[in-house]
Amino acid sequence: MRNYQNIYQSAREGADLTQEAAAERLGWSVRALQDIEQESRDPSPEKVAQMAELYRAPWLRGYYCNRCPLGCVWHRPESNVELQQLALEVGLEAEDPEQEHRDTYELARIALDRKIDDDEFPRFQAILGRMMRRSYLTEMAWIASITQKESAQCGGNRD
Repeated sequence: MRNYQNIYQSAREGADLTQEAAAERLGWSVRALQDIEQESRDPSPEKVAQMAELYRAPWLRGYYCNRCPLGCVWHRPESNVELQQLALEVGLEAEDPEQEHRDTYELARIALDRKIDDDEFPRFQAILGRMMRRSYLTEMAWIASITQKESAQCGGNRD
C-alpha cells in the first residue's frame, strides 16, 4: 500500500475539491478519478490538461510530460544542476529567515476585517509576491526531485 499522496490527488486537494466535486466538474465518473489517484490507471494528456485547468495547477502538465515515454527519451539538463540553482535562489530568498513569519502575521492583520483597504494593498501585494516566489521555488525543487527520480526509472539515460 502507498504511504504517499498521488500528485493528482494532492493537486485536487490543493484546489479544495472532493473527488465527487472534481469528477462532476470534469465530467468524469468518480471511479475514473479514483483510478488515476490510486495509480491503477494512467491519465491521458487530455485528462491531465483538464485537471491542471480545474485545479489551477499548470505544473501537472509538465509533470505528466516528464513521465510519458517521450519524456523518458527527451534530453533535459541534469537535475542536480537545477537543484543547485534552486538552492542558491532559496538561499538568497531566505536572506531574512523571519520574513515568512512576519508575512504570515501581517497577512492575518490585513485579513482580520475581511477587506483590503487602500493603505493595506501595497503591503498585501508585497507579501503576496514573496509568498508566490517561495511557492514557485518550492514547486520547482519538487519537480526537479521528481525529474531526478524518474530519470532513474527511465534507465538513467535521457540522451
